[in-house]
Amino acid sequence: MGIKPTVGLTSRDLVIPISEHQDTVGPMARTVKDAATILQAIAGIDPNDNYTSAIPHDGKLPDYAAACNASALRGARLGIARSSITLMADKTTMPETDAFETAVKIMRQAGATVVDNTNFPAAEAQLSSSAEITVLNGDFIVDLARYLAALTVNPNKVYTLSDVRNFTRSFPGEDYPERDTGVWDVALDVQRYNNTDPRFWAAYQQDLYFGGEGGLLGTLEKYNLDAVILPTSFASSWAAIVGAPIVTVPLGFYPNNATVYKTRVFGLIDTAPHVP
Repeated sequence: MGIKPTVGLTSRDLVIPISEHQDTVGPMARTVKDAATILQAIAGIDPNDNYTSAIPHDGKLPDYAAACNASALRGARLGIARSSITLMADKTTMPETDAFETAVKIMRQAGATVVDNTNFPAAEAQLSSSAEITVLNGDFIVDLARYLAALTVNPNKVYTLSDVRNFTRSFPGEDYPERDTGVWDVALDVQRYNNTDPRFWAAYQQDLYFGGEGGLLGTLEKYNLDAVILPTSFASSWAAIVGAPIVTVPLGFYPNNATVYKTRVFGLIDTAPHVP
């Protein structure tokens, strides 16, 4: 399982970034309690990451591992953003949504109050918006350059995303074009502006609405929820755009009769029987 903490709870110093507004460092472990123990160790204020200065109570942290107990869901209010599942579901996701419904029953049995149809008002608009990728691209151009400038040794003299792209395309070990630079090409050749541009700011304001009043944070407040629960494949963007946290836990494995789906590139197995 994994925990993606609130942006600013853990330092990103010396981490190769994509977006300072969305990306963070979190633990992956066998159990929630193991991950909570790791989070306890890595969270806290770091003068090398200004975002961590916003941790409340002068950086004093709660005991995350102590919160992991058998009665922790008793009295919790959990919402299901049902329309987000409907909007994003396809023929590959049915085993996951079936496992999710089983998990919801277990949460109820554990004492949680599950409130269905606590939907995000702007869900459909967000799914058709390019704001999230605009923010990612704009941040990446600046944040990668900042990271590269901090290196004490830079033997290939790469200082910008453009430099990294040129190196990737020219160095045989990078296996270009089979492993292409398409995502970087969009940032450099299609978008062509970074996070200092007014167009970036407009996209970021859209994200704040989609994740705030129109999305996750607004839904938590409106329905007085402790959390929103969704199948993992449906969950990430709703929280990421406002730097909100996510906890992801296993829901078992794809069943014996699951259809095999492969990735478009390299034909790797994406879903199949017994895949988690």
